[in-house]
Amino acid sequence: MRALVLGFTLALASGLAAAQAPPPGNSPTARSKPAGTLAQVMRGIYFPNANLIFDVQQHDPGAPKKPGETGGSATDTYGNAYSGWEVVENAAIALTDGVDLILTPGRRCQNGKPVPSRDANFQKFARNMRSAGLAVLAAAHTKNQEKVSDATNDLADACSGCHETYRDKGPADGPARCASALSK
Repeated sequence: MRALVLGFTLALASGLAAAQAPPPGNSPTARSKPAGTLAQVMRGIYFPNANLIFDVQQHDPGAPKKPGETGGSATDTYGNAYSGWEVVENAAIALTDGVDLILTPGRRCQNGKPVPSRDANFQKFARNMRSAGLAVLAAAHTKNQEKVSDATNDLADACSGCHETYRDKGPADGPARCASALSK
């Protein structure tokens, strides 16, 4: 009987261990190819979230919404799922944690060149973005429009530093874009 109980216990323990193990290819150390280009990450994460934060300069997120300000689209419906300040906080988090996405190995620029993630300037701009995002997040926690508005200066600087060096170099699919600073 003891042998049967011991065998059952071992089988149960090994089954639990197998059930808890991540499937092959999904382990934390396994890397897959990024799904999008740097431009797509910028358009999908950075552009909309930075603009939500820049909007604080003109509109107080804590101000009550006027009745009838929503329409029938999904954006209208789900855009109001979170409070004004929570939206700003979430946007700051997206910009801060999005740095890891732009630095993901294997990510490409829109023109097919690799993202210059090992370049010292690109690393500096990534650190600046993370710092700016954290500053906006801290300011958003205060729910003070003026503090968030002040924090947008660092955010604008973080964006423009990288854009001037990597983005604003000829046509979007041209050879000078994205990795151009590496050839200097």
